[in-house]
Amino acid sequence: MLGLALVLTALPFLPDPIPVHYNAAGVVNRWGSKYEMLVFPGIMLPFGALWLGTCRICRGFGEISERIMLLSGAAMFAVFDLMAAYFLYAGLRQAERLSDIPLDLHQLLCGVCGLGLIALGNWMPKLREPGPVGLRTPWSVKNAAVWRKCQRFGGWSFAAAGAASIAAALLAPGAWCWLWTTLALAAAGIAGVVYSRHAANTTPDG
Repeated sequence: MLGLALVLTALPFLPDPIPVHYNAAGVVNRWGSKYEMLVFPGIMLPFGALWLGTCRICRGFGEISERIMLLSGAAMFAVFDLMAAYFLYAGLRQAERLSDIPLDLHQLLCGVCGLGLIALGNWMPKLREPGPVGLRTPWSVKNAAVWRKCQRFGGWSFAAAGAASIAAALLAPGAWCWLWTTLALAAAGIAGVVYSRHAANTTPDG
């Protein structure tokens, strides 16, 4: 709803036409009607309703599972809303190059993703029983003891990936910050898989 509110508020102030698509170099390659900005929130609204429905299903696996899904959704939609606000500003300025805008979109989104990962890492150790969310591998669901160990490890690894993403947002210009964020996430995922196998092999059944 916030994305729709942003677009509806901005529409009276937007020129027409506006830049509606940029190429990989950040240069506008298509101009269009300002009302095309309504397409993005129009997609997000049903997607948000679907996400809420998924969260309700996760409630059957415990309140923490539902909260993690809600938290993930909040971080994801915050990214979408920031993108909407950014391109509304680009449209208002009729920016032909994204480099003309003082705020770097890539760094902004990496920073938000990093905050979301840190919050996710904080909640993961609270998952006490195997469920649909968390560090879920063929080994982590062996029993409740292995599951809890894996969630503690996963919480630390994803929080570390979030801190790395924030550092990348502060230090790496442009799309380079996404490379470091992706590498940090890949490292966290691989470490989680390796640890879950180790935990399953070293934790007794029962």
